[in-house]
Amino acid sequence: MSNKTQELLAFVNQLPVGPAYAPIYAKGQVFGKHGDVSTGKAPYEKAHHAVLSPADVALLIQQKPAVFKAVGLFTGIRSDGLVILDVDANLSTLQKRWGNTLDGAPRVTSTKKNAAKFIFRVPEDQRSKVKGISGKVTGAGYEVLWGMQGVISGEYPGSSDGKAPKGFYTLQGSLDVVPEAPDWLLAEMRAAKDADAPAQGLIKNRKGLDFSGRTEDELFELVQDCLSVLPHLGRGTEDYWWSVGAMVAESLPNEKGLMLWAAWSCEDPAFEQEWADGNPCESKWPHILKRAGRAGNKGLGSLIYLADQYDAERQRFRESSRKTLEEVEASKVQRIQAVHLDYEEVIKRAKALQELENPAEMAHKMNVLALEAGYRDAGALERLLIAQMQFEQQDDEMAMSKLLEKDLKFEYLIPDLLPCPGTVMIHGAGGDGKSMSAWTIAKHVARGIPFSVRGDLVPVQKGPVLILNGDQSEVQVQQQLRDLEFRADDPVTVVMGWDLNWYFRFTKLIEKHRPKLVIIDSITGCSRGSAFDENKKEFASPIYWLANNNGRTFPACTILLIHHANKTGGFRGSTAIRDAVDEVWGLKRPDKKQLEQTGANARLITVEKSRAGRDGSKLLMKLENDLTFSLADYVELDTESASPASVVDRVLQRIRAAYPRSVSRSDLAADPLCGGSVAGIKKATQRLVSRGLICVSGQTDGNNGAPATPLFQAISSREKPLNVCPGKVDPLVRLESDPGQGVEGVPAPLDDLSTGTTPRDTDLGCPGKEASRIKGSGPVGQLFDVSPRENERSPDELARLRAEAEQLWG
Repeated sequence: MSNKTQELLAFVNQLPVGPAYAPIYAKGQVFGKHGDVSTGKAPYEKAHHAVLSPADVALLIQQKPAVFKAVGLFTGIRSDGLVILDVDANLSTLQKRWGNTLDGAPRVTSTKKNAAKFIFRVPEDQRSKVKGISGKVTGAGYEVLWGMQGVISGEYPGSSDGKAPKGFYTLQGSLDVVPEAPDWLLAEMRAAKDADAPAQGLIKNRKGLDFSGRTEDELFELVQDCLSVLPHLGRGTEDYWWSVGAMVAESLPNEKGLMLWAAWSCEDPAFEQEWADGNPCESKWPHILKRAGRAGNKGLGSLIYLADQYDAERQRFRESSRKTLEEVEASKVQRIQAVHLDYEEVIKRAKALQELENPAEMAHKMNVLALEAGYRDAGALERLLIAQMQFEQQDDEMAMSKLLEKDLKFEYLIPDLLPCPGTVMIHGAGGDGKSMSAWTIAKHVARGIPFSVRGDLVPVQKGPVLILNGDQSEVQVQQQLRDLEFRADDPVTVVMGWDLNWYFRFTKLIEKHRPKLVIIDSITGCSRGSAFDENKKEFASPIYWLANNNGRTFPACTILLIHHANKTGGFRGSTAIRDAVDEVWGLKRPDKKQLEQTGANARLITVEKSRAGRDGSKLLMKLENDLTFSLADYVELDTESASPASVVDRVLQRIRAAYPRSVSRSDLAADPLCGGSVAGIKKATQRLVSRGLICVSGQTDGNNGAPATPLFQAISSREKPLNVCPGKVDPLVRLESDPGQGVEGVPAPLDDLSTGTTPRDTDLGCPGKEASRIKGSGPVGQLFDVSPRENERSPDELARLRAEAEQLWG
């Protein structure tokens, strides 16, 4: 750590607790989701929203000393009224004008001559009456930072005109003792606030506040006071800028609303160039107005709540606007106090409404009941119903013994692919085939069509499928179902216009149809009623509810959620969405290397996250020659041997090659093609059993005093001839890919390679029970060939290996 970094840390650690600080990105550092480049004055993004203490800032600098090389101070109400008088030029002249009023104030200097920053405090009773002032307004070489940030220590990047060299900011004085702002400065700040008087004419949706009946001037004052404390977040925060404009438009959908939004926006120094070319708000305002007035939009209540995050004491409000807000909030309290519905009545009436066939009528009456019962909306009432159902089941809290006594089973709808109960999210770019992939799986489940997993067909649990659509029109859904050749008699139910927040209705649908598979298309399309955007963790709340209640509040099923990709190929929105599901599948087009195996009309689905340990597994979806779609497990082969790379895959191939015979672990360990240690093969068989790809079919006889060990058999939907002892053919050849059989790139079964038939006992003799040279191997059975090198082992060595295997597998 450099000396300058140590000096900066020493400075930060002596700063007083209370004001809001921020580490500053060094000049040239790239930051933000849009890849902005710091000029040496850009604050750490989270500092805009959170009050960082000196300890918080010091920790960030210690962790990334090359990234953060300065510290800034936020001004305004959230820093207890601190204000910075930033003199960029003409300091000596201005000091003569202001006299000794700058004396005693903490002062920040740099290599720039005739310039300095002075720190004052605005009295509490004046904080709702003042506003910051830009340098363009004063025209005298200074500006007033109120609600913004100013650098107070650390690297100085040099002046933009190149006249002042690089150097360092130095603070003279202490922030422990900050004098009150001089009268002339307060007068100028009040004048700036008065200039915006109405005489000139994302967070949380506070729908409980009713501003109907308030005058336009009253709304103007409330909006203006809230904007006065909202910070400017700079480059990469266009969504924030847009959402503030939308909140303003809900309250003032006219020229006055545009004026307020523009006046607030133009103070962001990061967009100074855009304002030099005109008013960027004017071109966006018509688009915002088109969306104004829609159900679920955020309005003045949300703007007030957002401003409260930066001014919890509401010092921003002038007396007139404070009185208006108090009257509105008092009216809300009176309405709530007038409610006399008790809990039992609310639950009784809400349950009765769930039986209505018309969802629009049900939604309307649920909203009416919610307001009558004092709830904000029908969503809160639905969550109340769900909580009541869980209480009736009495399974929210239980002793360990009760949980262990429950008859719970973890199964697979499709072995090693779709867990039941389970939630899976598949994401991909628009048009890449997310819906086609999901609905191809749906066809396998609806008809019980065997599915190719690890190169062999496995049985699929046949059952009803429920498709909840919120992303496409009826004609698009119909066309896709026709493309996949669904039939009218397939047990598939489609519900259009679905909303993820319909918890109770979802439960009723599952009870009614008892589906094996539920497809929700898509997360964004079915979240229209959400009060949060995709980047907020609360957006994932319905998905957490689905995962936590699967098999508890509603019958167990597999839930497949379709989601859209972002610009970089990952899924859109908060990482909380990823955390909520059991598996995440990413759908992409194959790269050039993969195209050689997959063909052009194919998509690869990669398991990016799996609680079952399937990370990295792949599926292959192909458009076949008859214009139908196929979906199969995709195994990438080892480039040198063209054999499966993992021990689990090799063990599975050998057990499948022996089907319908059963295999012991000793047989597998003695087979040179399996490889791996004794413990590795034991774990491989355990995983394959849990994933539903093999089963325990019996036990060994346990001759000569040896303990009985389990026998394993492949679970397969493919009819195969009886496999017996293979001949003395090079075992490595047996796992070579056979282009004429099975799925592309999957090893062929242990058939005679010259005739394509399975050898019989009468054709070739069985090898003796000899152990392989693989570390930890056990005795060979009557299924696999052995390496010629096994003859080199002594009888004592073979006996030792057998004893080791029997002890580990017993």
